[in-house]
Amino acid sequence: MSSKKKKQTRHIPPWLEEGSQQAVDIARGIATREYTPYEEQRIAGMDPNEQRAYDLAATEGGAYRGDLERSRELAERGSQSFLDADIDAYMNPYIESALEPAARELREEGRRAEVQAGQQAAMASAFGGSRAAILQSEATGKSIEAISDLYSRGYAQAFESAANRFDQDRVAARASSDQFRDLGSEGQRMLANEMSNLLQTGGLKRTLEQAGMDFDYQQFIEARDWDVTNLQPLLAALSTVPYSETVTTKTSGGEFQAIMGMATTAAGAYFGGMGAMAGSGTQGGGGGSGY
Repeated sequence: MSSKKKKQTRHIPPWLEEGSQQAVDIARGIATREYTPYEEQRIAGMDPNEQRAYDLAATEGGAYRGDLERSRELAERGSQSFLDADIDAYMNPYIESALEPAARELREEGRRAEVQAGQQAAMASAFGGSRAAILQSEATGKSIEAISDLYSRGYAQAFESAANRFDQDRVAARASSDQFRDLGSEGQRMLANEMSNLLQTGGLKRTLEQAGMDFDYQQFIEARDWDVTNLQPLLAALSTVPYSETVTTKTSGGEFQAIMGMATTAAGAYFGGMGAMAGSGTQGGGGGSGY
């Protein structure tokens, strides 16, 4: 028996082979190219308005604290008790000078009363010296009591006046505390608004500058990777576009014997058929010769 060997060859379209070679060439160029740095500015810097806001926060951020500290001091004064305050500072420093004329008048009146009591005792000699002493003592006691009452009432009124003045100062301190607190809050609010405006305007300008830088960088990337971009649709086309293949099969080894066998079979069939036709003719002729 003869052995047979078959060899199949696939034939792809020329356009597919050319496209595949092109893709390989492009990929080889991408793999061997040198690194290309981006030499332009990539990040936008701080805008002058943003820098101004930064400086304001650093230099004037605590400017309002002085008002708040003053508000705290006044609030503490407004909550102070009169007994804990400096009472002498609220007392009239001229109270003794104010009371002295009235006290002097009372002392003179007391002396006049003593003299009058002595005169009365001398006129009424029946009472003796003890009666004069008693009258004089009573006159002196009344004079001292009157002077004491004068100073008591005077100092009491001065104390009450000092307490009223203290209450007035305490109310004024509370009102001032509220005013300083409002000033501090308003200053802080105005500073925050100013900083916010600077940050918004500066941020908008910086955002626009950054957008321009991003566009320039994108253009650089697009130009640098243009071959990579072109490779993608080429690979997609090569992998997705349908095409037909031609397969050629070659037989080796027993080809000649197979062909000869087929030829012999065909020849035998042919000549066998011819012999049968000849035999039929001979038999018919013989019958004819018998006549």
